[in-house]
Amino acid sequence: MKQDFKISYSRINTYLFCPYKYKLIYLDDFHIPVNADITFGHIIHKTLERFHKNGKQIYDTLFECYDDAWKNDGFKDSQQIFEYYSRGKQMLVDYYKSFTNLNAKILYVEKAFYTNIGKYKFIGIIDRIDKCNDGKYEVTDYKTHSKIWSQKKIDQDLQLSFYAYACKNVFDFNVSKMSIYFLSENRKIYTQRSKDSITNAVNIAIEIAKNIESEKFCPNILKCKICDFKLKCEYSSVKDLEK
Repeated sequence: MKQDFKISYSRINTYLFCPYKYKLIYLDDFHIPVNADITFGHIIHKTLERFHKNGKQIYDTLFECYDDAWKNDGFKDSQQIFEYYSRGKQMLVDYYKSFTNLNAKILYVEKAFYTNIGKYKFIGIIDRIDKCNDGKYEVTDYKTHSKIWSQKKIDQDLQLSFYAYACKNVFDFNVSKMSIYFLSENRKIYTQRSKDSITNAVNIAIEIAKNIESEKFCPNILKCKICDFKLKCEYSSVKDLEK
């Protein structure tokens, strides 16, 4: 294991799901099969990035960005393409209505950051950072899936805790409020992060990084049924059942 490897929320989340899945993806170069949801998520994120970085943030420009970002990779057939395209268009119609009523300045979109957590390099990308009219800062994370999370799940979300850590340590400001924007419902759910919750996230990151460094990749066979590699992994508990 290289001593200068990088960690990120995605890597930590993968390890928490199953340490052996982490090994398959990040050490053995296994690739998660592209599907409609993955492609759609990338399309919407890229659309909003291009829209907010474009000089003309007008209605027509938003849909030009959407068409430019569109890819057919991962969709089963033309019917599924049509369904997702229509769903995305409605998302963007609703998003634009909310955007025109925004009482804040959008500072960054898809903002990459690089910092350290302990001795480890930590990387990530924040979907959006706003500076509100009262001078406070808001971090927003976009979600494109249809299921809205509970408040408890959002309050415990590690990704937002890492974003709060990055804002303080990279951009030198404290985040006053954080939100997950469920685009399917055009609904933001707000949360905050205390010093203790950020410290807890940092400790989790360091512990997992140490485990990765020590090459501790014990498979979690309780997750096999919902794993992307259930038919490929040598430890899969469902591989033989699904042949």
